[in-house]
Amino acid sequence: MNPTKSSRTVGLQSLREHDACGVGFIACATGERSHTVVKMALQALGRVAHRGAASTDNSGDGAGLLTQIPTRFFYREGYRLGLGIQPGFPFAVGAFFLPREASALAAAIALIERVAFQNGLPLLGWRDVPMEPAALGPLARQTCPVIRQVFLGRPAVDDDDAWERVLYLARRDIEREARARGLNDLYVCSLSCRTIVYKALLVGTQLATFYTDLRFPEFETAIAVFHQRYSTNTLPSWPLAQPFRMIAHNGEINTLWGNRNAMTAREADLGSPVWGNNIERLKPVIWPEGSDSAGFDNTMELLVRSGRTPMHTIMMLVPQAWEQYPDVEPAIRDFYRFHAEVVEPWDGPAALAFSDGIVAGAATDRNGLRPCRYKVTRDQFVVAGSEVGLVDLDPADVLESGKLGPCEFLVVDVTRGQVLRNMDVKREVASRQPYGRWARENLRLLLPISPPSPNRRNPGRWFPIRSASVTATRT
Repeated sequence: MNPTKSSRTVGLQSLREHDACGVGFIACATGERSHTVVKMALQALGRVAHRGAASTDNSGDGAGLLTQIPTRFFYREGYRLGLGIQPGFPFAVGAFFLPREASALAAAIALIERVAFQNGLPLLGWRDVPMEPAALGPLARQTCPVIRQVFLGRPAVDDDDAWERVLYLARRDIEREARARGLNDLYVCSLSCRTIVYKALLVGTQLATFYTDLRFPEFETAIAVFHQRYSTNTLPSWPLAQPFRMIAHNGEINTLWGNRNAMTAREADLGSPVWGNNIERLKPVIWPEGSDSAGFDNTMELLVRSGRTPMHTIMMLVPQAWEQYPDVEPAIRDFYRFHAEVVEPWDGPAALAFSDGIVAGAATDRNGLRPCRYKVTRDQFVVAGSEVGLVDLDPADVLESGKLGPCEFLVVDVTRGQVLRNMDVKREVASRQPYGRWARENLRLLLPISPPSPNRRNPGRWFPIRSASVTATRT
């Protein structure tokens, strides 16, 4: 048991043997959006509630969903509220936790609107998110922020990837200025033209009661990532509930301080044609007050927004054991060899669920120390998560059942209508660039200066020297 958990000033319910976060995703591989995916995700979230924790007043450690933006639901809400949202016109949504004090709330809203204007994001309107505070425990209710959504139009960009980059820059501007002005209760749950996050300081069984939006049939998505938190290295708080903006994480990052320090040291070398002179607006990359999972999400978001796919990024940050394993395919070995000189592994026992609104997936660490089971149905629903029996499925409809082994993937691409297994993902990612040639051209191996003594270990060991072209972070 982690001492941070047991030393809280509030009493805890008795801890169960399997407490260690609950995580997973539901996706429809055909890409068809429906409320069924939301209902399945809420059922799954309720069935991993035992993996979270709560104080004696039932204020949970946090739970939530990440989904695609439910456009039909928001078109209805836009008409009801008189917002500038109309069918056929794209929009982005920001979900915010805001200060409760009136002057701080006004300052936070003004900051968000000004940053949106500066980034060429037309303001379409605000929406107060309907809530049922009675669903919260007393401690969570006392700290409940103001929760609002902002709707933004499309800037002058060519595609949705560029739009996501503009939104990412805007969010970083908001975070940096809010910190400088002491608006510490302003937190951006999500700001995207593809995805939205609903999370709160509660247990999973309470989420749909608290957020009434999730009950409406018009709330439709083809992807839902869910998470029930069991906090360890940080105390429970509204911002640290998961999912974050791309991932939901069950695990411990044992190399956390090394990873954070390496990312901070690397910031001076960050550069990319994608960002140009805007690169300074992305710093600091890691949220200083965040948890280990939040830091991982910060790093993943930087790499994905800079042009990599989520699968590529997770292969970089959570590599499989490859150096001493002869059965690793050459192209995949080359991928890991090259990226070992680019970024350090975020090591530790972990199961991850992730989504960028285009793909949804799950992955495990190199030792497979966190469970992830999955089922695929005849109608192409994919259920993956920490438990068996997450969703009630007719056994006659299940085509495939399984579990992820050490450092394996399961990915659903809703745009291509495909379910991708582990080797499909790794071969596709590893074949995109000549990583083997890049590694051979940029790594130099030097023999020891003096002959090794007879009793020295590894007498024939060679030492790799990193060249500048490899160590520079490629964003």
